[in-house]
Amino acid sequence: MDELLEYELEAITLQEQGTMRPRTAQEYLTMPEGAPYFQFINGEVVDMPAPILIHQQVISNLNFYFKLFLKQHQIAGTVFPAPVDVYFTDTDYFQPDLAFVSNERSSILQNRKNIKGAPDLVVEVLSPSTGYYDLTHKKFVYEQEGVREYWLVYPEERRVEVYVNSANGFILHSQAVKQGTLQSSVLSGFETSIDAVFE
Repeated sequence: MDELLEYELEAITLQEQGTMRPRTAQEYLTMPEGAPYFQFINGEVVDMPAPILIHQQVISNLNFYFKLFLKQHQIAGTVFPAPVDVYFTDTDYFQPDLAFVSNERSSILQNRKNIKGAPDLVVEVLSPSTGYYDLTHKKFVYEQEGVREYWLVYPEERRVEVYVNSANGFILHSQAVKQGTLQSSVLSGFETSIDAVFE
């Protein structure tokens, strides 16, 4: 089965099982903090079930290595692991798995509640509930709204793809499958092995 279709079918099944979900952007914005978590994608409320262990493991590892790199190289900026809302448009409020905001873009953090605008770097770990969106609409919005770098992690395949935003949209900058090293363009000089991502 086509990889994208498989994610789409899994997402539809999970959405059909959802209960007590906000139905509009207004309802979404008035929800209390904490679980259950949702995203508002292209005007549609999408459930976010608790992530599987490998998902959390990958995010924990990348969060650690990104923060360590920022500290060691005295780079001003902040890494935010999920859940944190990133507001792009009235119909697109996402919760990326990891987002880096440099001091140059710190104005998007002014309300101290969420991120309003494009982070410099975003990481998404594909999962049954959101993988389809990560590969389609969310990727499009990240590209159009000016996210400078987009990491896609495929846990089942031990694969990571790093895209950088260009005049022609996202282009593949670095990738590794099962072995190899990944590099960042936004965090110049940052690299990590695929083993470190999945350790």
